[in-house]
Amino acid sequence: MATDRVALSCARLLLDWLNARFDASFAALEPRDGAFVASDGAHSAGLFVAPLWEEDAAWQERLRGHEARLDAGGVEGAFLLWVPPRATPPVEEPAASVFVQRVLDAAASLAPGERTEVTFPVVVKMGKSREEGGYASVTGGLSRWWTRITESVQGTFSVDSTAVHRITHDGDARERLWESIGEIARDVAVGRAVAFDVDEAWTLQRLPGDEPNGFALAGAPPSVDPTEGILVRRAARKRLQQANEALLPLEVDLRAVGLVGAYEYADLEGAGATVKALDPGLYARLEAVCVLADGDVRPTFLPRSLPWQ
Repeated sequence: MATDRVALSCARLLLDWLNARFDASFAALEPRDGAFVASDGAHSAGLFVAPLWEEDAAWQERLRGHEARLDAGGVEGAFLLWVPPRATPPVEEPAASVFVQRVLDAAASLAPGERTEVTFPVVVKMGKSREEGGYASVTGGLSRWWTRITESVQGTFSVDSTAVHRITHDGDARERLWESIGEIARDVAVGRAVAFDVDEAWTLQRLPGDEPNGFALAGAPPSVDPTEGILVRRAARKRLQQANEALLPLEVDLRAVGLVGAYEYADLEGAGATVKALDPGLYARLEAVCVLADGDVRPTFLPRSLPWQ
């Protein structure tokens, strides 16, 4: 990941997490030849952050364009918006302007260190093929919960949720969604279909400090499959090699790596297990290796305490 606002925002997220985890006070990230260095006055830490996918110039330009529009909205603070896997911020109007305004409205109410979900209505289609049975065949973003949807309908249904990339993380809100789908299904006749809106939810967080001021959008190109083990393993190996090249020459007391993953929810990330299966020589001299996903930091390798504690 180039030394841009996304890289700096992710490094800030990782550093704030390390500070909280170890009761440390590292501050003032300074770019240093593909990495960052932070100090607390007595000790220093080197941080390397990079995505678990190959960079795509056209995709990066698209995200940077949305960042510029969001920056112009006048909301002060350092914000990180996580683009769900295979999702794309809209570029056509009026959808692009609606997108920007929804993010700005959500950001305006966030205090430093807080997070929320920005919702965008997307269309789901549901058709009924039989009166008998109690089954829903679900494709798209809601397929993970096909059993829960099946429990909510009477008859045989097909649900097309390809427009959905991430729904809310809130369990109660999900239950209300399944109930709503069940209510809609009751009014669908055999051989008929209905379209209705579902709220897609993207994670937005405000970093504790105000640097880098503005908005950063973190997300993989839509073509990236975060569940493709071979691609993740290849990317993890490459990033750890780059981390060693960037961090080992630095005269620092702690070396930490943040691998940015594309996952709907942080608890679904599988990159940590992939890293543990790699050649140990890739991370033997790195004190901390973490996966950054959906606003969270998930440690893969972590010392019990900082080296000087």
